[in-house]
Amino acid sequence: MSDPIALYDIAFCDLDGTISTYDRKVRPAVLEAMKDVIAAGKWITVCTGRGYQTLSPFLEQVPVNAPLILCNGALIVEPSSRKVLEFHPMPLRLVHGLMHLALQEELELWIYLDDLETMVQHKPSSHYFTLERPGKASQDVPDPYRLVSRSPHKVAFLAERQADTQRVVEILERCVEGSARIVISSPRVLEVIMPGISKAQAIARVAAMLGVEQDKTLAVGDGDNDVEMISWAGKGIAMGNATPLAVKAAEWVAPSIDQDGLAVVLRKFMIPALTLR
Repeated sequence: MSDPIALYDIAFCDLDGTISTYDRKVRPAVLEAMKDVIAAGKWITVCTGRGYQTLSPFLEQVPVNAPLILCNGALIVEPSSRKVLEFHPMPLRLVHGLMHLALQEELELWIYLDDLETMVQHKPSSHYFTLERPGKASQDVPDPYRLVSRSPHKVAFLAERQADTQRVVEILERCVEGSARIVISSPRVLEVIMPGISKAQAIARVAAMLGVEQDKTLAVGDGDNDVEMISWAGKGIAMGNATPLAVKAAEWVAPSIDQDGLAVVLRKFMIPALTLR
């Protein structure tokens, strides 16, 4: 007789490539499985590199009942009230230096401001910054350094082409000089992450908030920025479409995003009884 499958009390799920497909859709089977986790009295949440500004459109359809983990672990937010439970700031001197670098090297830069609503963007071949609000027109920013006067929640760069990603990594690493990590979270997105910040430390904090032991935590992801949380969780799972580093860190590999991999994970390790109903 085979050993019974261990069950887990909370699922920490990456967004892009795990919950959401690459064309920013959430498949019905995944939504239903997430709803069933909550109906079973268990916890589930999103653990993403995104800031609140670009996660919020998904919250209209994606069911969660545990604190959101954003900005690769630098920000923890209560989902219903938007109350910031924990935030690890970036030094303004570093942020302003990265803004100058974006101008100098003609790089696309996104800064997520601490109001949870607005972002500052710089596009290649532009000498200007713009203020962005999802769903609203851009506004030119005459003095971006004055606008970014408090530590933002997140700084990220977007390579123009996937082939340029490694070159941008090298430029950023020379700029930060070891004061931050540069992590590739998707083929063209590069995250600037402060020391001590990771999805792993954030899921540990949320699990503690909810009184869930480490061996009862489950983490699912597909990117290099998911490696630490996959390694920390009681059950670390990589999607079938995951990067080699994420797969190497995982205890189990799920089907890919196009095969409803997250739904398979949740029904196998969180709510198997509901799968048999």
